[in-house]
Amino acid sequence: MGINCPSCGGKMYFDIGKQMLKCAYCDTTKTIEEYKSVNEAEEQKMTYDSVVYTCRNCGAELTAPDEQAVAYCSYCGSEQMLSAKHEELLRPKKIIPFKKTKKQAKNAYEAALKGKLYVPKEFKDPQFLEGFRGIYLPYFSYEAHVPEKEVALTGSAHYTSGKYDYDEDYNVNVSLGGKTQDVNFDASAAFDDTLANEIAPFQEKDLTEFHEGYLAGLYADKATTAGTTYIQAAEELAVESIYSEINKAAGKVTVDEPDTLPEKKAQLGVGAIDCEVSYFPVWFLTWRHKDRVAYSVMNGQTGKITMDIPVNKKMFFLFALAAAAVLFIILSLLPAFIVPKTMCSIAAIILIISSILLHNEIKRIYARESHIYDYGDTTHTAKKKEMKAKQASGAASAQTTTQKKKSHGWIGWLIPIAYIVIFFFASILFEGGFALIGNLFSGSGNAFPFIFAVALPIQLVFSVFTIINASRIQKKTAIIPAIIAPLVIFAGIIIAFSNSPYDYWYYGTAIACLIAIILNCISAINYFNYLTTRPVPNFFRREGANNEK
Repeated sequence: MGINCPSCGGKMYFDIGKQMLKCAYCDTTKTIEEYKSVNEAEEQKMTYDSVVYTCRNCGAELTAPDEQAVAYCSYCGSEQMLSAKHEELLRPKKIIPFKKTKKQAKNAYEAALKGKLYVPKEFKDPQFLEGFRGIYLPYFSYEAHVPEKEVALTGSAHYTSGKYDYDEDYNVNVSLGGKTQDVNFDASAAFDDTLANEIAPFQEKDLTEFHEGYLAGLYADKATTAGTTYIQAAEELAVESIYSEINKAAGKVTVDEPDTLPEKKAQLGVGAIDCEVSYFPVWFLTWRHKDRVAYSVMNGQTGKITMDIPVNKKMFFLFALAAAAVLFIILSLLPAFIVPKTMCSIAAIILIISSILLHNEIKRIYARESHIYDYGDTTHTAKKKEMKAKQASGAASAQTTTQKKKSHGWIGWLIPIAYIVIFFFASILFEGGFALIGNLFSGSGNAFPFIFAVALPIQLVFSVFTIINASRIQKKTAIIPAIIAPLVIFAGIIIAFSNSPYDYWYYGTAIACLIAIILNCISAINYFNYLTTRPVPNFFRREGANNEK
C-alpha cells in the first residue's frame, strides 16, 4: 500500500531533512502524526502491506511500501530487474527514522576517500555515488526482566594505607527490580554482523513507534535470523550490566560473582528475555567486481561510516614506478657504488618485512572466513563461544571493530617496499644507482653471512604460519611465495659462506630476493583486496524468523 498525496493523488516519500512526508509532484507535506490519525485502523493491525523484491541472482529480499523501480540488488550488486510481489509482513514494534540524507552519505563517503590514491576509479565516479540506497535493517531488541527482590552478596576490598596492606571482606545487600535497557543485534542474515559492529551504536533517543510512513520512498530488509540466535549473548550483556551497576554503587568494594552464566542469572534472579523487532536506518552502497563485492555502509542516524576499500593494483604500481624512477635518477648522479654483498643484505631484510605483511593479511582472512565475529552466522559456533559479546547498541562485539577495520594503513609500509624493489632492479642493471646507500653502508659486506643466518629462522617461522593459515582458507595462493622465500634465504646462506670472489653470485642472490619480494607484494595486495571484498552472497536457502503472513 503506497501513501498517496491528499492534494494531487501522487506518491509521497519520507523527507529526511524535514522529517515529514512529502509529495514528489506537488510538494505537499504531511507529518507522520497526521498520516497516523487518518490511517488509525491500519496502525492497529499486526501486519502491513508491502512489495517484496527478490533478487534472482542471490535471493536477497527487500521490501518497500509501494511499487518502485529496482534495477539492481544492494547485497550482490547484480544489475537486473528484481522480481516483485505483494505480501503482508509482521509490523515492527519500533523504528529509528533516517536522520542523515543521501547527500550527507555521499559527502561522508567522499571525505573518507580523501588521501587514498589507489582505489578503483569507479569509487570516485559521481554516477556510482548515486547508487547509495536507504535501507531500514531489522534489529532484535532484547530486554531482561528482574523481579523486585533483596539480594545478599559478598565482596572484598584490597588497598594499601601507609606501611600496611589491607584485605577486607564485606556483605553487600542490593535491591533489584525492573528490566535491563534494550540490547540490539541485527536480525538480517543478509547484513554481515561485522558491518553492523562498525557502524554501531544506534542511539535509542530517536526510537519511536513504527509507522509505515517512515518507509515511504525507502527500503527495508526482512528479519531472517532466528530471535534465539542472540539470546545467550543478550543474557550475558544483561547480567554484566547489572553487576556493573552494583559495583558502581558499592564504590571501593568489588562484588564477588559466580563463575558461570546460569549461576549469575540465578543469583540476580534474571528471568525471561523479551525480544521484539525494530527498524534501524542504514545507507548502503555496493561495488561489484567479478565474483566479489565491496560495501560502503553508513549509520543513517549518526553518520558513522565503514567502507570496504580494495587497492587498484595498476595505480599502485604506477605510483611506485614513478617514485622509484625519481629516486634512481637522483641517486645515480652521486659518485658512489654499493657493494653487491650489501645489496643482498638489504634485499633479505626487505624480504622478511614483506613476508610479515603477507602473514598478517592471511590471519585476517582466516578470521573473516571463520565467521568468528558474525553472530548471525550459525556456523563455527565453538569459536564464537570463545568471544565474549561486549556490545554497545547494535554491536555484537567491540573487538570486531579493530579486527575488521578496513583501511589502506598497511599500504604505507608496502609502498616503500615497492619503491625499493623497483629501485634495486634498476640499480642492479645500471651501476651507480646505490650512491647514497653505498655511502651509508660502506664496509657492511662482512655482515652479509650473519644477516642471512638470522633471516632464515625468522623467515621460516612466518612462512610456516602463512602456509598453515593459507591452507585453512579458500584462497590458497599465498602458499607459493611462502615456500619460495625461505628457499631464497637458504640459497643466500650457501652463497654467503662460500665467499665467492665473483660478483654475479651476489647479484643473482639479490635478484632472487627481489623476485620473492615482488611475489610477496603482489600476493599481499591480492589478499588485501580479497579481505576488503566479500563473496557474492546467496540467500536462497536462508532460514530464521518467520515474517510471512
